[in-house]
Amino acid sequence: MEAIRAGAAFLAQGASYSYLRARSLLAGPKLFQDADFGFALQICKWEGFAVAAQDIILIIEAEVRPLLPDSPQERAAILSRLYREVLASESLPEHRKDRGWEDVEAEFDARLAHLMDKTPLSPDAITTATALRLLQHAPITDDVREADKMMVVNNVAFRFIDYQATLRKRIDLPAFARQLCALNGEKAA
Repeated sequence: MEAIRAGAAFLAQGASYSYLRARSLLAGPKLFQDADFGFALQICKWEGFAVAAQDIILIIEAEVRPLLPDSPQERAAILSRLYREVLASESLPEHRKDRGWEDVEAEFDARLAHLMDKTPLSPDAITTATALRLLQHAPITDDVREADKMMVVNNVAFRFIDYQATLRKRIDLPAFARQLCALNGEKAA
C-alpha cells in the first residue's frame, strides 16, 4: 500500500509542479510565492493524488489480474478497499475537510464497475484520468488548459510508465496479489 500512496503523491506533485513551472516561465518564482496560487496548487496536487492512486491501482491490477479472483465483482471489491486504505493513510487536505473523499471513492467504484470485466487498459490509457484531473484543477485559464491537454496527458503517461518500471523492481507482484486477496479474505487464483 505504501508504494501506491508514495507513488501517487510523487506523481501528482511532480506532474502538477513541473507543468505549472514550465507554463509560468519567468513569472513562476513570483507565482509560487503567492498564497492564492499556492492554495490552488495544493488543491491541484491533492485532487491529482486521489486519481493517481486510482491509476496506480489499475496499473498494478492489470499486471496481477491472473493472480486475483476471476470474478470482476470480487476484484473490484478488493481494489476498492485498497483505494480507501490508501486515501485513509493520508491526512485529509484542507479543501476536503468538510466533504472527505467520498466523491472520489464513488468515482473509483464506477471506474472499477466499468473496467473489471474488460481486458486491462494500457498504462497510458489508464493515466489519462490523472492528467485530466490535474488540468481540471490547475490554476490556469480554460484556453491554456485546452491547448496543453495533449502535452500534459503525454507527460503524465510517461511518468506513470516510468513508475510502473520502478514498481516492478520494488514489489513482488505475486506476493502483492496475495496481500490484495487477503484484504477481502479471498484466495489468490
